[in-house]
Amino acid sequence: MDKGSFIGIFLIVLAIIGGVSTGGEPLLSYISLPSIFVVVIGTFGAAMMSFRPGPFFSALVHTAHAFKDKVHDIDETIDTCIRLADKSRRNGLLALEDESYQDPFVEKAMEMLVDGDDIETVEGLLNKEIYLTRERNQVSVKVLTTFSEFAPAMGMVGTLIGLVAMLQNMEDPKTIGPSMAIALLTTLYGALIANGITTPLAKKMTARSNEILLYQTLVKDAAVRIAKGESPKATFDFLQTYVESHRRKTAEDFKAIIAKQ
Repeated sequence: MDKGSFIGIFLIVLAIIGGVSTGGEPLLSYISLPSIFVVVIGTFGAAMMSFRPGPFFSALVHTAHAFKDKVHDIDETIDTCIRLADKSRRNGLLALEDESYQDPFVEKAMEMLVDGDDIETVEGLLNKEIYLTRERNQVSVKVLTTFSEFAPAMGMVGTLIGLVAMLQNMEDPKTIGPSMAIALLTTLYGALIANGITTPLAKKMTARSNEILLYQTLVKDAAVRIAKGESPKATFDFLQTYVESHRRKTAEDFKAIIAKQ
C-alpha cells in the first residue's frame, strides 16, 4: 500500500470539507446532480472517445498501481543478479536453468542465456521488451492526462448551461440563484477532478512507470554482463550505479552476497 496516495486523498478531502464547513453553508449545498452529470459523464465520454475501448479500460484498471507499494526492490534485485552471475561464472550458464524466478522479465532474460543466445540478441530482445512495457504503462498516464484536459472544459460547458438557464428566467428572481449555483458548481467539479484526482494520479503512474523502467534496465544490464562472462565483482560495481551514492554497498557486502550461495 502506497501511504502517500492515501494520505494525499485524505488531505484533499479534509481541505474541501474544511473549506466548505468554514464557509457557513451546509455540505449538501455543494452537491448538484446536474453538475455531476455534465462533468463526470461528459468527461468520461470525451476521454473514452480519445482511445480504443480495450486500452482505455485496461488503463483505468492499471491506475490501481498508484495505490500499491513498490513492486520491485532494487537492492534485492541487485543481490539476485550478483548471485546468478556468480553461479554462472562457477558452473556455467546452464546452471541457471535450475533457478526459479518470481518475475517474468528476469525469467525471460535468464532463459535466453541458458538457450545460448548471443549477446546482441539478448540485449536487442530485452530492449524491445523494455520499450513495449514502457509504452503500455504510458497509456495509463495518457488516459489520466486526457481526463485532466477534458474535466475543466466540461466544467465550462456546465457553467454555460447554467448561465443559459439563468438568462432565460431573469423575470423570476428565485431561479437566478439555483441556476448560478449549477454554473459555478460545474466549474468547481471540473477543477477538482483535474487538479485533485486525475493529474496527481497521472504523475504517480509516471513515477511507477519510471520505477519499472529502472528495474528492467538493471536486469537487462546484468544479463548482458553475465552473458559476456564478466566477473561478479565487476557486475556488482556496475549495478551499484543504479542506487543512490549514500546507499551503495561495499566490497564487504559483495562478499556477504556471494557467501549466501
